[in-house]
Amino acid sequence: MDTKQLSSAQLMDRILDSLNKKQPCSIISVGQTEAVIIGQGMFNSDPVLQNFQTHLRREAKIANKGIKKGFYHRGIRFPNPEAQKQALEAVKAADIVGYNTLEPNAKTITERVFTLYNIQPNTIFEANIRRVFMKSQEEKFKQILKGRRVLLIGSRAPQAKSSLEEKYAKDLGCTIVGAIPIYEYEDIPNVKEKLNDFTYDICFLSAGVNAVILASHIAQNYGKVAFDIGSGMETFSTDEVVTDSFINEIIGLDNLMKM
Repeated sequence: MDTKQLSSAQLMDRILDSLNKKQPCSIISVGQTEAVIIGQGMFNSDPVLQNFQTHLRREAKIANKGIKKGFYHRGIRFPNPEAQKQALEAVKAADIVGYNTLEPNAKTITERVFTLYNIQPNTIFEANIRRVFMKSQEEKFKQILKGRRVLLIGSRAPQAKSSLEEKYAKDLGCTIVGAIPIYEYEDIPNVKEKLNDFTYDICFLSAGVNAVILASHIAQNYGKVAFDIGSGMETFSTDEVVTDSFINEIIGLDNLMKM
């Protein structure tokens, strides 16, 4: 399979093309938590994943605390076979799949899970660019917003709505039509029901594995562009890029901005 990895500029171009052609497009990201959820049951039997049992235990411990916001908010508790099934279907249906291609452990876990489930995305991107695309590709991002109707989904969606309206609505003529909070996997049915209340062109989501499930649902059932932006929702809210030791010490924020 010939897999194409998109730069942030190319990713923005794909989104713009889908918007201009009014075609559905789901852009999701499979981080370590998402990979562990999809790979439930495989960590004992697969020799590669056996080496990452500590990651499974750590993610389960963090997720099962049920923290509602911040760095340790996972929005799900597992084992959760139903979420596993829905996430697997969503990833296979996604048009563009992001994951951590630079951090060795996360990369290995995700790619191994993809192999075990025969997930073969033909278009991928480095997931961390979601933190900075609105700054590193500011002009293209403005083109995405210009004259569009935007829906936000995530625990930080209301704050992001206020920030985007203040920064972009007047100059770009965009409308932030709604902000649907979601905190847990169990909220998904309610969010799906609320989707019928809004008319929009693009939806930005930030809700961990719940965003993966919802993004594919939105593209498939509503024919819209749905972009799982992860920590990018925090950037929307505060206008500050969320960083951590991996970004600061390994990748480098300046390098991330150039990707």
